[in-house]
Amino acid sequence: MVADRLGHQFGNYRLVSLLGQGGYAEVYLGQHVRLNQQAAIKVLHAHLTQAEAEHFQQEAQTIATLVHPGIVRVFDYDVQDGVPFLVIDYAPNGTLRRRYPKGSMVPLPVIVASVKQVADALQYAHEQKSGEHAAGSTTGGAAFGFWHCHHRS
Repeated sequence: MVADRLGHQFGNYRLVSLLGQGGYAEVYLGQHVRLNQQAAIKVLHAHLTQAEAEHFQQEAQTIATLVHPGIVRVFDYDVQDGVPFLVIDYAPNGTLRRRYPKGSMVPLPVIVASVKQVADALQYAHEQKSGEHAAGSTTGGAAFGFWHCHHRS
């Protein structure tokens, strides 16, 4: 599946390398086809029906409104041939997992700072979601799990 997608275009981005993969998505480094810009392209392991695609787009619009240093920014999204994808911030410094592989010792200050960042991001998202429900929306921005804790130097 991965080899099949490298070199393909999703929206305005050509997939140039695999950054990571998980149970529900693959994340690629994408190069914009006209601009000299890179982004991470999150391609979900799903083939959506029309109704599911509409729901995905509603959720993606909600998530795109979240602007917080502890949440990956969504710049674009679409469903291409039934496959949903998001264009998100590219974090060239990688993840905490890459910095501290399984079995390595993570310094306590890094753990504390990371937990604080995640807590701040979750609080912000919860406040935004509460505002949505007060306004009558039923979409929940946390549905895709696009939370990102990045290590700040």
